[in-house]
Amino acid sequence: MSKDQNRDERVISHFGGEWKAFNYLDAGQLEELREQFTAYIHALPDEVKERSEMVVGDFGAGSGRWAHFLLEYAKELWLVEPGVESFALLEERFVENKRIHILNETVSQNSVPEESLDLAVSLGVLHHVPDTLRGIQDTYRKLKPGGYFLCYLYYALEDKPNYYRMIWRISNRLRFMISKLPYLPRRLVCELIALFVYLPLARISKLLKKIGIDPHNVPLHHYEGMTFYVMRNDAFDRFGTSLEQRFTQAQITEMVRAAEFELSTLHFSEKEPYWTFAVRKPLLSSAM
Repeated sequence: MSKDQNRDERVISHFGGEWKAFNYLDAGQLEELREQFTAYIHALPDEVKERSEMVVGDFGAGSGRWAHFLLEYAKELWLVEPGVESFALLEERFVENKRIHILNETVSQNSVPEESLDLAVSLGVLHHVPDTLRGIQDTYRKLKPGGYFLCYLYYALEDKPNYYRMIWRISNRLRFMISKLPYLPRRLVCELIALFVYLPLARISKLLKKIGIDPHNVPLHHYEGMTFYVMRNDAFDRFGTSLEQRFTQAQITEMVRAAEFELSTLHFSEKEPYWTFAVRKPLLSSAM
């Protein structure tokens, strides 16, 4: 097995454990995510968000938390998830829904028919694979001409001050060490990070916003309106995984261009989380 394959297996195993711990099977917990989902789809054109009869693919579906909302737009929904535990959760959640196809496969090797999707979605997934460009290119092939790709990738903090980026560099070194721990110690450390880092910074940001001060440059400020459950989940997501990549707008634009999407349709959301973007596959193939 190659080095990249070993790394892929570790990352898939981590996220299987994550979704087993944070499965969002409770309807109330899912509804608490609606605002976050609305922020993600903000990048899509209004005419796409107004549709309800699309064929949709969710690549890296995890526990199905975003699929729960994507169903509102889909007449047919493909869920692609490589993790064994995550796949079991998807089956538990959606086994009775005849509109949904659940695949225990990867983003790059799956049974979704080529040129079958009106909308392909990958939220917070492709920065955890060794070759993000390949993931984008493989998703491109699944889209119908004129279909849209909605994606969220960790951003490279290019608009943040130096102190903010320095804090991130320190946290990244910690992530590298924490991700090597066995599951239970890793989970405990991430729970402590959620309690003593995420929660206080979120509450400080909420207080600053309440008194009229922009908390934009406070780390983790976007959690100010989120529940502690989401913070615990995201702390485990962030610090528990061994592979994380970050991209600037320029780098994402270049990958989108290399994947042969219609560059003039590329739209980056001005709302956090960054970078969420949407882009369209050309109506006519370049090969024609």
